[in-house]
Amino acid sequence: MLTLLHILIVVSFIVWVAELYWIYQQARLGGEDALSAVSGAAIFWVLALPIAQRAPDLTDRLAAFWDRLAHLDFGGEHEEPVPRLMVQGRAVPLTEERVRIGRYPNNDIIIDHPTVSAYHAEVSLRPDGRHELVDRESRNGTRINGNPVRSAILRDGDQITLGAITLHYLVRAPSERTIQSGLSLPKRRLG
Repeated sequence: MLTLLHILIVVSFIVWVAELYWIYQQARLGGEDALSAVSGAAIFWVLALPIAQRAPDLTDRLAAFWDRLAHLDFGGEHEEPVPRLMVQGRAVPLTEERVRIGRYPNNDIIIDHPTVSAYHAEVSLRPDGRHELVDRESRNGTRINGNPVRSAILRDGDQITLGAITLHYLVRAPSERTIQSGLSLPKRRLG
């Protein structure tokens, strides 16, 4: 006879598998490595989906850890990481000199959300190799790590908030991060 504990375990297992399947499908649709996305989130049991969406850098780091462990790759040469924006669980490589972000379809990154302005912000590659975020006089403002900005140089791990939508700016490769601490830019509709 099944007890309440057995039922809870079975239900949580089903929820976990459904979340991992959803993460896998979203990664495939976004042109990302679906197995890495799942391996980084799987350890969080029934919180896999919320953590994958709200802390993509953490799931990147875990995926890199599992990959290194599986391949016994504890050093050696690595490719130069490509700076990227994590937008609603999807990695968008910053390979262009200027990336426009907003609600209208002629932006490079389209975020279909009412709190995001038509032409909300733009990320530009500076001559010194760093990326700069500029607010394009948006209605609901732009924040970096909770602080309102009009323009700012981005640093690895910065949390960017456009209206009510949060993005993460990541530079280092997932394998360079620790748990403690096609590169063309496709147009993507997010939201």
